[in-house]
Amino acid sequence: MLWSKSLETGIPKIDDQHKELFRQADILVDQSKADRVESTLNFLKDYVNKHFADEEVYHRSSQYPKADDHKRLHVEFTAALKKQFEEFRKAANKSAMVLTINSIVINWLKEHIMRHDKEFAAYYIQKQQH
Repeated sequence: MLWSKSLETGIPKIDDQHKELFRQADILVDQSKADRVESTLNFLKDYVNKHFADEEVYHRSSQYPKADDHKRLHVEFTAALKKQFEEFRKAANKSAMVLTINSIVINWLKEHIMRHDKEFAAYYIQKQQH
């Protein structure tokens, strides 16, 4: 999945991190060896956690009124991703699991960015202008 300008929030750090998340998800489907897939999955998991933590700092610093709801979405996604990674480790057909994880990550990111991150970004940018 190529990054699209329609996914930009207008917050450079957040947009850069989103681009990296998409890049890592795309790397998954290009991997041919399970050990390389595992290292990419681990990087993706760690990067998701870092990105969510960074985003939540923006929420707190701007006193975003929907910060708790947004964080809950992050926690739920992190738990779902962890479950998928555990299933990958047990799976007989690792290639199919990689495609499933890639699809879950890409679809969730697109939906989350378009609905929740853009809503926050509009709030954040407006607040910065005052």
